[in-house]
Amino acid sequence: MGLILSKIAVVFSMAGIGLGANKLGVLPTESNKYLISLLLNIATPCLLITSIAGKELTGDTVRVTVVTMTGAILFFLLAMIAGYGAAVVLKVPKEDRGVYISIINMVNNGFMGFPITQASFGDDALYLMVLCNIILCIWTYTAGFFQINIGTGGFDRHTLRRNLKSMVNPCAVASFLGIFLLFTQIRLPSFLFSLLESVGQISIPLSMIVVGVQLGQSNLRKVMVNRKLLAASLFKLIAVPAMTLLVVYWLPIPSMCKLVLTFSACFPSAVNMVAVASLENRNATLASEGVALTTILSMVSLPIWIILLSALFGMQ
Repeated sequence: MGLILSKIAVVFSMAGIGLGANKLGVLPTESNKYLISLLLNIATPCLLITSIAGKELTGDTVRVTVVTMTGAILFFLLAMIAGYGAAVVLKVPKEDRGVYISIINMVNNGFMGFPITQASFGDDALYLMVLCNIILCIWTYTAGFFQINIGTGGFDRHTLRRNLKSMVNPCAVASFLGIFLLFTQIRLPSFLFSLLESVGQISIPLSMIVVGVQLGQSNLRKVMVNRKLLAASLFKLIAVPAMTLLVVYWLPIPSMCKLVLTFSACFPSAVNMVAVASLENRNATLASEGVALTTILSMVSLPIWIILLSALFGMQ
């Protein structure tokens, strides 16, 4: 347990460094777009390729791949239903129901998920989190457009077709390349693998520093006064992972699948949800406030979930 707590403290302290650097002007707000570009276009793709391609292909690998991707699909579907129920209970305006549903069921299991998962549970868990993120990307740019419009009756099919190209990005390409190398058992030259591995190792500190800089831009006082948004955020970060755990814990599937499917549900709202809301002319301001609030609250909830899941599934 001491080792787990040490890892958590180190990873989340990196976000504190980013927050402090932003407040002191060392990393001003405008620097974040360059840090994000470095993270998403170079560092994270390298991390994904080496983490996936470096695995050994076995029958168990194939099994957990199928189980995890199936479980991720079911999660987004059931979380959408749960989100709709929460929106009705909270009596949010009909035109904002889709935004609240998206805040609840679209998780940042890539940008934050990859480095925190690797740091907390290792490369095997990271591989499964990559699979969850692939399903998230597909959901975002297909069902996500329908979802954001729930309660309004509006939907722009031309926008959907135009923005499916957003699924083709360096992280997605790296994920599929890594899976291709894994299942074909093609090995990269040792020099290239070492180079990619070294570059990929900056993903964990860089991503958490970026989160810290983003938090430095957030107006916590403004978003905290929205009681419905606060209730939805707590429902997302506490109730949704708890319900996911209750469902998967009793299933006859590998423990690592149970852990990752639950942990994927623990992350704050995905940033790309804001883009979908904007493209569909929904309440993008509310969506961005949901991302900010869930991210801030996850600084408390994620360490608790990491400790709980480590204890439940015997992770050291």
